[in-house]
Amino acid sequence: MCALLRSIVNYNMSDDDDAGMFKLGEYDDVTAKDLADRLREMRIRVDIRPSIVADLKITPVLQGRFSELKSEIKDEELLKKYEHYLESVRKTFAEKPAPEEFYKRYLTHAVPEWVKIAEKIEAAVGEIISPEEASGETSSTVPSQEAPSEPSEETLQEEESHEESIPEDASISDEGADLDILIDKKAAAEFLSRVFSLNELEVDEDPGDKLDDPIVAIPVVANDYLQHPMLRTNIYVNLEKAHDIYIDEWSVLTCEDPDEDFFDEYQHEAIEIIAIHGILNNLTDMPPSGKMDMESFVRKCGAYMDMESGIFEVDAYNVAEDLARILEKNGVVKIKGDTIRWKKA
Repeated sequence: MCALLRSIVNYNMSDDDDAGMFKLGEYDDVTAKDLADRLREMRIRVDIRPSIVADLKITPVLQGRFSELKSEIKDEELLKKYEHYLESVRKTFAEKPAPEEFYKRYLTHAVPEWVKIAEKIEAAVGEIISPEEASGETSSTVPSQEAPSEPSEETLQEEESHEESIPEDASISDEGADLDILIDKKAAAEFLSRVFSLNELEVDEDPGDKLDDPIVAIPVVANDYLQHPMLRTNIYVNLEKAHDIYIDEWSVLTCEDPDEDFFDEYQHEAIEIIAIHGILNNLTDMPPSGKMDMESFVRKCGAYMDMESGIFEVDAYNVAEDLARILEKNGVVKIKGDTIRWKKA
């Protein structure tokens, strides 16, 4: 992909100049380090910048005593599902498990199919973590599938993110049945969290009569319950630390080809790298006249390929001026007013 250009482009791999950086994405610290190392092996210049990101979740719910909601919820299947979740909470308290076992025991009642999925995830995690992590020699640990107490929104989101990072064949089947289980598990966990907070429950206490007719919150479609007195909108904002990875576009032009392993592990990133390379490669080609106006240059900032398996399309029209400046910075063109003039190789 890049061999022909290596002989004509002399790129300085210095980290001093941050101009013209493409944001590849936001990652946790472990993934960011691994991805950055892999990119550097491909001779792509990388910059990692820490940031704080907000995850906003807005959920319309009907909230009230469960006995009241039973006559208000229009969807019988939905009501049946949450009645099952509530009964699972009662069963778990009746069994008096150790606090660290409560959440896992609850899920075995609420979503019994989840046990098999959890086993798949644990097996996949065992293959992914390093020997040092397995022996506890580093501070980087894999989130546990057990919660020692009430699962908070933060805990639930951490688990969801962890599940999404597991290889597809380890958690989700071709038929999609496991995906339904994951969705059910998340709904059950969120219901448990709300029952704890709304009824002031503690995982290691006797609930007494708090679960006879508890206050619950059941997610609904807001348009189905407009002006309903029990309709509420729950808003949750979770702030987390992330690591933004930026790559220098020009270094992509002289990079090593992404190998098969990189495609398997970072498919989206590999496609983005190919897209950047393809656009810049096209723009470095000198037109017959050696120059071009900006309007014509903008039209060059796109690519379309009709493949047997589908289409591959790149739209970079909105960043045409930025791409022109990248070319100028790296000595390919000279911009004067509305004219872009290619330098002779």
